[in-house]
Amino acid sequence: MKPNYFILSTILFFNSLFAAQSQVTKLTIDKVIDSLSLISPKAELENLNYQNELLFFENYKKSLLPALFINFNPINFNRSYRVLQQPDDGSYTYVEDYSNNSSLGASIRQKVAFTGGELTINSNLNYLNEFSRKRNSFSTTPFTIGYSQQLFGGGKLHRLENDIEYEKNIVAIKQYCSNIAQIQHEALNFLMNALLNKMERALSLQNKLNNDTLLHIAEMKLRNGNITEYDFKQMELQFLNTQYAYEDATKKYVESRQRLMTFLGINDDSIDIDMPVFELPLSIDTHLVTTYVKKNNPFFKQHEIQKLEAEKSLFSAKLSNRLNGTINLNYGINQYAETFIDAYRHGNQRQSLIVGFQIPVFQWGVNKNRIRIAENNHKVSSLTIQNKILEFENDIKEKINTYNQSVKLWFTAEKAYKLSQEQYRMQVQKFTLGKVSVYELTTALNDQNEAMQRYYRAIRDSFDSYFSLRRMALYDFKKETELEMLFTNRRK
Repeated sequence: MKPNYFILSTILFFNSLFAAQSQVTKLTIDKVIDSLSLISPKAELENLNYQNELLFFENYKKSLLPALFINFNPINFNRSYRVLQQPDDGSYTYVEDYSNNSSLGASIRQKVAFTGGELTINSNLNYLNEFSRKRNSFSTTPFTIGYSQQLFGGGKLHRLENDIEYEKNIVAIKQYCSNIAQIQHEALNFLMNALLNKMERALSLQNKLNNDTLLHIAEMKLRNGNITEYDFKQMELQFLNTQYAYEDATKKYVESRQRLMTFLGINDDSIDIDMPVFELPLSIDTHLVTTYVKKNNPFFKQHEIQKLEAEKSLFSAKLSNRLNGTINLNYGINQYAETFIDAYRHGNQRQSLIVGFQIPVFQWGVNKNRIRIAENNHKVSSLTIQNKILEFENDIKEKINTYNQSVKLWFTAEKAYKLSQEQYRMQVQKFTLGKVSVYELTTALNDQNEAMQRYYRAIRDSFDSYFSLRRMALYDFKKETELEMLFTNRRK
């Protein structure tokens, strides 16, 4: 019975171990970047801010459409004594005001883009109920058409404002894509930290198992007099160091993995970081990156807004220092009667034309100085933009060189790491045969650890520089697609 019980226990143990391993969810870089980071809490906040930006621009476009307003005042009651001056002799008397005045009005407003003016159409109805005299009356304005605008420069100012608003909307879209790409980059950093701890844990576990075996071999060699007590103590110290390294790496891996889960907004203890494979472009062309950076990066788009705003300020300053004015045209019909129907019969024409001029004659050179200030600000803006563009383009070239170099180091470091592992295994075998010393074994172990660190840095630098370029160009070089297509289409 005991052998059968042992076999059954062994089978159950391996079945439970296999079941536990099968429940582990592998977390790949693609899943973190393309899926989980896009539904993270930080990404959801960015999505809400982006929706507000779209609504702001939508409101601006709708403000250019005809707008209908209705005003209704059903009660405007008053009962009081007022002073009234007689027109014939100038004497004053007090009269009782005991009335209610109700009004209903509608107006339509439309901005005229070409001239920068505003067209209005109004209709009003007033009903007066005089309680003291028991009399009712109606005052109507069936329609009034009005138009007002600035005499000079209004059309251009409106077009500049319109261009600025449209550029702001473009910047809002590009900035949203840049922010989401930044969130993906942050998720990558959390993932890379967890990957380092996992690689350290896996390597330290293998070293721990090897050193456990080596310690037993060293103990037998010490008994047989094949090694000194110093060498044995050195092996024991190395075993304790590998054991400590494994426990420390396990702790760091759990913590870094939890930070990644917190950032992504998920709670799953069964998740394990998958070792990345190279799926990036072998190289990235400088001209391709520069083209998409100038096309998509909000840095360049923001400068377009600064140019337009500087041009608008300069044009406004010049307008304030020259002859200008406003014009207001109104035409309509109104009537007064004691009945509602009569108030809309035989309406009287109502016309008005107001033209006002503003002529700056002498202001001690204030407007002239304003123009000079606007011109200087325009030049400062242009020079600042040019300098920032040169710095930005230099940064692009540095990141491209870093990426292309990191890709080459990836393959070299990967081969070196595998070779160092083989070398260490060979040194372990030689040590069991007494062909190498403890010092040589320790050197091989240190070389293996350093090779692992170089391999990890090559992986991290490759992904880090790639996603930096991806965020700057707002272009996915793997999928050969602009990020705006990936992110904005996802929200529709």
